[in-house]
Amino acid sequence: MEASDATQKPALQPGSILELSKRLALWARRNPQGLVRVEYSSEFARQRVVQQLQGLLASHEMTLHEISLPAYQEAEALVLNLLEQLHQIAQDFPDSVVSISGFATAFSHQEPLPDALRTVNFNRDKFADLPLKQIWWMTPALMQTVIHAMPDLNSWFSQRLQLTESILDTSANAPFLSIDRSIDRPSTNINDAYDRAHHLIRQFETAKQAGATAEDLLTTYLLPALEALADVGAQKELRDLTGQFEGFLGSLKLKDSPTLAMSLDRLAHLYGAQGRYGEAEPLSRKALALRERLLGTEHPSVATSLNNLAELYHSQGRYSEAEPLYVQALAMTRRILGEEHPDVATSLNNLAGLYHVQGCYSEAEPLFVQALAMRRRILGEEHPDVAQSLNNLALLYYSQGRYSEAEPLYVQALALKRRILGEEHPDVATSLNNLAGLYYSQGRYSEAEPLYVQALAMRRRILGEEHPDVATSLNNLALLYYSQGRYSEAEALYVQALAMRRRILGEEHPDVAQSFNNLAFLYKSQGRYSEAEPLYVQALAMRRRILGEEHPDVAQSLNNLAGLYKSQGRYSEAEPLFVRSLEIRERKLGTEHPYTVGIRNGLEEVRRLMGGG
Repeated sequence: MEASDATQKPALQPGSILELSKRLALWARRNPQGLVRVEYSSEFARQRVVQQLQGLLASHEMTLHEISLPAYQEAEALVLNLLEQLHQIAQDFPDSVVSISGFATAFSHQEPLPDALRTVNFNRDKFADLPLKQIWWMTPALMQTVIHAMPDLNSWFSQRLQLTESILDTSANAPFLSIDRSIDRPSTNINDAYDRAHHLIRQFETAKQAGATAEDLLTTYLLPALEALADVGAQKELRDLTGQFEGFLGSLKLKDSPTLAMSLDRLAHLYGAQGRYGEAEPLSRKALALRERLLGTEHPSVATSLNNLAELYHSQGRYSEAEPLYVQALAMTRRILGEEHPDVATSLNNLAGLYHVQGCYSEAEPLFVQALAMRRRILGEEHPDVAQSLNNLALLYYSQGRYSEAEPLYVQALALKRRILGEEHPDVATSLNNLAGLYYSQGRYSEAEPLYVQALAMRRRILGEEHPDVATSLNNLALLYYSQGRYSEAEALYVQALAMRRRILGEEHPDVAQSFNNLAFLYKSQGRYSEAEPLYVQALAMRRRILGEEHPDVAQSLNNLAGLYKSQGRYSEAEPLFVRSLEIRERKLGTEHPYTVGIRNGLEEVRRLMGGG
């Protein structure tokens, strides 16, 4: 990147404390009244914004008043009390700015949260008509419920901002809030997420001894700690803490409730991320059943559960089971939330992803295109979900060999992520990796290599040496070196990636099986058959155990082992493996998919060599 002109001020990082403080101060000076919503995850960072905003407003002779809502009040009483305070401020301090926080714990557990939010919605005009400038602070976890309860929420606010900078408060009494996993995206600050996880674990023990409620212990400490560890890829610690969580969940014997359903759903998601599909499925099913029974079949949380169970099946290659759930979730989301809602775009994107992985490209493309257009309309051009949609559509074109159409989308997604997230963000590294993969597939190795190297270096800086994404980058760079005939360099990286995955992910993980497979492929290409065979066998056995007999990766392992036997003239051993691989591919991808055709050709050649026709 070229150095900026010396007279030009450096651009503020979007979502940073300083940038958000200045935007709020500018809005306050320009508007006589109105509401702004700010989404935040770090309470300490929120307090820093408020402190800076006070100073900026004071220089223009404006005052900032803070209101922290009391915890666990009935909605009607809380709204009346808040309106009374706002009226008093408007009377005593005209043209003031009011910062209102505490919504995450404001409403009584005795009253369903959606009903409490509808009480707020009923009084919306009373808030909007006040001659005050109001800043409403909301956590991502609360926002998910708020948007479902009040689909027209965005029309309330003249601006909707997001505080992405996270700062860990090391004081013993700092509150920590739940992390929303509705958008599965790496943490903005990896070190902060790691520290936050350990801090939450310590806070959990303190809160437990102080007599905190079971629901608070679950949703305020344990689940956020698990999810913070998942953010940073701390797989060993994640497995250990998940075991503690299970024991705690069992000892609580919680009554059936929406909170329990949410906890089960989030734990299932974490199991899925670890490749522990057999443990994830019963939890996901139980969460869905609970939500249907407690909330009714026409509820946004039920649609979320359907989507999550579909995602689990999708990850296991159980496509025929995933599809009807995705379709059902999409239809329900449309009925409940309307056509113009971000969750509808997410459902379209997920269903398109399923069609894509099955090779149903003509069905996937219009859904990806529709999701992208919808996200642009609803969220604007400068939003991470728009970048995700650009990436997904590019990946589809890449899979079809439509490289000239994929490349500008990958480039656009990369540029968008850099603008929104900054240069040092894991999602930027992912985009660099994807663009490199496109160049690799086109044989443009000299263009692919610096991007792969840059993505690897960035992941090491941001995520640390012991992270699954670092292993993925090592694996991809090894594949490039292999394709260039640089076998000794490729082997060293493949071995390093395999060792790292075993340490981080454990022995029973699909990525470990992939590393066995890739190293075996390298050995086979060098004629090192005796070294390749045990790795191929191990990868096949592992994939069968973890993913089940009908997964595409099992078909790949069967095909690879069959190819090895074929190269050695062991035709009678190769034939049944080709047959079984072909059966899986035909069921999953159809008879005319390129993968299916390739396996069929291998089988026919073996049979010819055996003299079988």
